[in-house]
Amino acid sequence: MVFDGDIDLAKKLVNPAKKVINKGSSISYEPFEKRVQIWNEIKQNQDQYEDGECGKLIDDLDRHYRSMFDFALLILSKYFQEKDDNFPASKIFTDEELKIYEKIQKYNVFEISDKNDIKKKVIAKDKNFLDLFKEYYLHMDKWVDEIVGNPDIRLTLRNYLKKKWGDYKQKINDAVNDLIKEFDWFRIFISDIQKGIDEIETKEKEKDIEPIEEVVEDGPRLIELGEAKIHELNFIGRTKNKLHGKIEFSGKKFKVQEIQEHSDADISRYIKNVNEKDLKNIPENKYVFAKIKPKKLLGGKTIILKAMFYSRVEKFAKNGLDTYPLELVDINPHISNAMDTSKDERMLLCIASPTGFEKEVSEHIGGKEFYKNFMSNVSVCLVDLVTGKLTINPYDKTAEEFKDIFVLEIDEEKVAQAKTRILETLFEKGGVRLNDFMKRYGDKKQIVEKAFYDLKEEKGYSVKYIKDFKTLVLMEE
Repeated sequence: MVFDGDIDLAKKLVNPAKKVINKGSSISYEPFEKRVQIWNEIKQNQDQYEDGECGKLIDDLDRHYRSMFDFALLILSKYFQEKDDNFPASKIFTDEELKIYEKIQKYNVFEISDKNDIKKKVIAKDKNFLDLFKEYYLHMDKWVDEIVGNPDIRLTLRNYLKKKWGDYKQKINDAVNDLIKEFDWFRIFISDIQKGIDEIETKEKEKDIEPIEEVVEDGPRLIELGEAKIHELNFIGRTKNKLHGKIEFSGKKFKVQEIQEHSDADISRYIKNVNEKDLKNIPENKYVFAKIKPKKLLGGKTIILKAMFYSRVEKFAKNGLDTYPLELVDINPHISNAMDTSKDERMLLCIASPTGFEKEVSEHIGGKEFYKNFMSNVSVCLVDLVTGKLTINPYDKTAEEFKDIFVLEIDEEKVAQAKTRILETLFEKGGVRLNDFMKRYGDKKQIVEKAFYDLKEEKGYSVKYIKDFKTLVLMEE
């Protein structure tokens, strides 16, 4: 399907709704007549949008715009009712829907707080903030899940709540992941809350809750807990280093206007299931956010860079390893989020995975249809942190220009030597175990792994994690 909608018109229509959402409770200070005028303008724009005047937009963007219209009307309706205003047209939402705004509004402090602001409040043991954390862990996630899954609530409001809560959780995760590693008292505080969650769940189910033990399947990769963390630290550190000082790509000079680092995963949810050492080794799915502007007199468009390490954190927390490459279902939400947040600027999204990507993912990102339908303002680059393989769309000039940021330095000579020895071992024994080969020849794990996957691509061999051997095995199909 070709998405040929008028994004500029869509943004123009949704702008009054966006202003109301940004004002929040302060919209209540506007005179009644002004609020009625705003309501009518948003309703008129919503009708135009829903009548298809903007054409066909990408599904995630379309859902976001529809959600903004309804959430802005929800805010206005809330204050029409609170002030006992005589405006019957605003009574289109149920009491349960109105409570969505009431509840989420309590957390709007995170709109203006960054990671350091949150940490300062916690370190100062600010009671209001700590109480907010307790409610966050004990009730809010469950409440959000219930609302998102409630078919009686408008889908637009559920979509908006899911995205807004995700934004707040991002900031909380950034702060909490640091705090539980830096302060014993805070780790105990979170652990006590988690025990409270267990007690609530136990009462609800009237039986003891045991941690779910997942079955570790035989997959084509093997990345263990500490190894995943090293890959994350190396990728984030390497990316930040390449963005410091004077940078030049494809013969052009650029300056970096800002560099931020965030965590996408909340490792505190595993605090009761793992020891302190393992907790610090769980990957946090960190990402680097930067704005890059061309250094030229006439200016140029700013590029937003989001370089993220992505792993299935729950696999490492519960099993201590992951054996499968990422699938489309893993990366699609990040592409959708990038399209939603890039606004009028060009965004380059890099997703780096220690377990690599399924073939369908690379084919999708590199295909002509992806270029046609998804790349109006977002470029995508995939990085396999073991093999060093970079996947970009061949029609994507932005990804091509900046791909050197993500190139891994791998000793190809050592890989070639390992491949020769692997083939000799294969012909001798009929299969090659990763751990045995490393012990015999002293090669680093990444060198041998890359050699395995190169031979898989070149000669069609099978590479698989065999749980009985607890290692990767290369063999003939």
